[in-house]
Amino acid sequence: MAIAENIEDPWRTGLESVPTVSLLLRAPASALLGEGVVQSLEVRHITGREAQHLEELAEPATSALLLVVEAVLDDASAAGLEDRGIGYVDAAGRAWVPGAPRSAYARPTRRRARTSSIRAAQLIADHPDTTWTEPKLAKQAQVSSGTAHNLVRDLLSFNLVERTGEGRAGVHSRDTRGLRRWLVSQARREQPHMVSCYIPDAEDLAAEVDGVPLIRSGAEGARLLGVPVVSSIQRVLIRVPVSSGLEDLPARLGGLRTAAGANVVLVEDPERFAANDARLVHSVWVAPPSRIATDLTLEPRGDAASSVFLDLWGEGVL
Repeated sequence: MAIAENIEDPWRTGLESVPTVSLLLRAPASALLGEGVVQSLEVRHITGREAQHLEELAEPATSALLLVVEAVLDDASAAGLEDRGIGYVDAAGRAWVPGAPRSAYARPTRRRARTSSIRAAQLIADHPDTTWTEPKLAKQAQVSSGTAHNLVRDLLSFNLVERTGEGRAGVHSRDTRGLRRWLVSQARREQPHMVSCYIPDAEDLAAEVDGVPLIRSGAEGARLLGVPVVSSIQRVLIRVPVSSGLEDLPARLGGLRTAAGANVVLVEDPERFAANDARLVHSVWVAPPSRIATDLTLEPRGDAASSVFLDLWGEGVL
């Protein structure tokens, strides 16, 4: 396969790992070459927002198509592209090219990240410039050393982090955008317990109630971090690090449980996804950005809002 431009890691590494494919970059023209046959190749760069609508992509009439996706594709999206004969490489280095063996036979299925791994992965995603040794990651994420080791191993295999120095000196983010999108794709499968309620003067809620922090997340958390993703917020999403008692909390906050006219959604957070790295902003607790990106998928605009937030977040640190 010849491509008329340079493609950086992890996309380049992903294409080079496709069975039966050799990659030539900065060629005079992009093309698929094989057994005396040359087929022109259209290379399209797909943003994270566009990746939400891959099924709507128009296929070229005469040339082959390769998508360079600035997001992490889930299994269904990848399989759908392969069914249509569309090549792709995503931000985690997952790739397939027309004419190559179907990826289901070439690549083992990746297991879903464990709950405790997600909490640890959030730290790497939110602090991409930090070097994380496995003991440091385990301590700060409050996970076992085995969980930290397995997470680091998996992220290294996905080309999302890289080693710093020799041996096991530590890792830091290698592909920050890809890591954050991979994290959301893993964490969004949660089905947390939520309670809708109406609370008068919800914008004046205290940072804590009876010593339990009320942690703003979702669109409200994004707004407080200065990265608004919706024009108006109908319901404030609040993570509460408890494993019981959520149903009684609206009354303790001076409100009532209701679906109609609700202005607050309380989300049970026993795994401390929001609490573990929360920060005070304007005298209220705000969830870490990676948790905000995931919780946006729980709100009306769902994946689209999360993708916009990730695009605005970019490579930086909030």
